[in-house]
Amino acid sequence: MKTADFEFSLDPKVMPHDPVELRGGARDSGRMVVLDRSLSRIEHTKFSNIADHFHPGDLLVLNDSYILSNTLWFQYGKSSLQVTVYGHEPDSTTIVKLQASEQLELFEPGRTMVSLNNDQLSCSLLERQSDGLWKAQFNPPELLLQVLDQYGARVDETIHLNPAYWKETPEAYRSVYAKTPGSLDIPSAGLHFSRELLAHISAKGVEIAYITLHVGVTETLAIRHISAEEIENHKVGSEYFDVSQRTAAQLNRARAEGRRVIAVGTTVMRTLETITHDMGRKAAIKPQEGWTDLYIYPGFKFNAVDVLLTNLHRPRSSHIVLTAAFAGTDLVMRSYDEISKMGCYEFDMFGDCMLIM
Repeated sequence: MKTADFEFSLDPKVMPHDPVELRGGARDSGRMVVLDRSLSRIEHTKFSNIADHFHPGDLLVLNDSYILSNTLWFQYGKSSLQVTVYGHEPDSTTIVKLQASEQLELFEPGRTMVSLNNDQLSCSLLERQSDGLWKAQFNPPELLLQVLDQYGARVDETIHLNPAYWKETPEAYRSVYAKTPGSLDIPSAGLHFSRELLAHISAKGVEIAYITLHVGVTETLAIRHISAEEIENHKVGSEYFDVSQRTAAQLNRARAEGRRVIAVGTTVMRTLETITHDMGRKAAIKPQEGWTDLYIYPGFKFNAVDVLLTNLHRPRSSHIVLTAAFAGTDLVMRSYDEISKMGCYEFDMFGDCMLIM
């Protein structure tokens, strides 16, 4: 399938840089486009009405991971470098990007730098990656998240977060149910839910479950933008996930009873489809943790998810391709055409959303 099939024009003005709370709105005040796959129908509404589309007995699955700072400063000889962490790998290495005052071509595999914030933390360059990234090894690895949390700054290529907001109001960049630190970008679909709306959904008889997926390199623009001519030739990065015993039991009960499973975000979708891959829709799910590099594109057979909530995505992205795999390419691209013509929707992590029934 051609990547060009997922092209459309997108004005940068419709991609806000700050969460809606920091722009004077409520979390659940955004717009929502609803796609009904069975009727090939498109509806435009408000996110605050989402409970109207849920049924008693539905299982709403949320990702409880939250975003950390991603950038530290290191010393090599007389040179200082800005090191931005993009994602972690299953082999305990890390994908990073370097920015330095001198030419980066001077940096070679094998060079080791020391953190300017904590001299117990070092970073060794292992090998160059595509898109100007490096594979690196932090030592000791368990110290990295602690130093990032205490001293790190936030650097973003896709959306330039306000550094003052980031330091003063970090909770605005997290879902209200977030409890597990580890993501390097925002699991953004969950940002729309307020505590009051979740309470209303629960009171309606919707069951709520939680998984953890730490967003990493898959979310960077360089990785999620598909540059290959054929979508099948694209690859996504590995990300860590954890499905608890409680959540596995909730999923198994819902599946056995024929209740709908609603994934909040592509992170939940990838996690649930990873743990049920090649299992069919009736097989029992086991509690597990691991890494997923699952790339979902049209033709994928879904085994776990019945309904998807996701944000509005950029053209030629792996996210919009996943959305098209679930809802159908024609319906998704027709909805994006409507959205573009209406001109009132906002895109990306702080924008509006799409519910696919």
